[in-house]
Amino acid sequence: MKSLAKSTLYGLYKYTGAMAVQERLAYWSGRRFMSVVLFHRVTDAIPEDGLTVSTAWFRGFCKLMRDRFHVVSLATLHRMLMTGQTPPLRTVAITFDDCYRDNLAAARVLALHRLPATFFIPTKYVGTDHVFPWDTGLTQMPNLTWQHVKEMQDLGHEIGSHTVSHPDLGVISPAKARREMADSKKTLEDKLQRPVRWFAYPFGGRGNFRPEYLPLTRELGYDACFSAVSGFIQPHLRGQILPREAMPYFRSLLNLELHLSGCLDWFYGMKRRVGLLSL
Repeated sequence: MKSLAKSTLYGLYKYTGAMAVQERLAYWSGRRFMSVVLFHRVTDAIPEDGLTVSTAWFRGFCKLMRDRFHVVSLATLHRMLMTGQTPPLRTVAITFDDCYRDNLAAARVLALHRLPATFFIPTKYVGTDHVFPWDTGLTQMPNLTWQHVKEMQDLGHEIGSHTVSHPDLGVISPAKARREMADSKKTLEDKLQRPVRWFAYPFGGRGNFRPEYLPLTRELGYDACFSAVSGFIQPHLRGQILPREAMPYFRSLLNLELHLSGCLDWFYGMKRRVGLLSL
């Protein structure tokens, strides 16, 4: 019942035109932002969960992005951020983490919709039967091979680093963290013959990456570092760790559209005031 009420409210908000009015007024008043969205798995082999969306949901997502958003590569998003260029309304970049083999099918669907994406790869696990601890007990999901990664690149997508072995960079030594970041970049560049500009740290929480490692990413030749902490890309984040929005938490594409358009800020603010949403 609660979900139905929320869907009804969102539907009224959008289809009465209130959403469009609010979005335009906010844009004209100078509120400009971009978004980076995050996926891990796109599969029907297991139920949807915090890392997984279904293939049907993903096809709907691609149609939504193609028809109602301005999807750009990370390179374009980063250039607009660093130069202070005003982004078009609803500018979004798409990313994936962890090298699940179903990412190849997702990359092909994205290419069919002419949507660029970036795939962050932990290099040690490409072409192996490695199973992440959180996947124990699930139907085994194979990993990408290097041939798959090259095909994704040939489809027009970018490849980024997700370290070598997917460690928690918040707890390992600085020397090991440097090796993880440097060796993964070198492996990717050797295999793909392209510069690797982007780094996404594993687990993605605030405590999974030490602040002093951000200058290290630049020293090693990365142009930007990404977390899995939610939030919009705004001008004050220039040169900082950039947030991403995890997609499995949006079961409704209408909810997702409202969120990425920035039109639910009033709703989140109301929930914070009554103690239903943490800061």
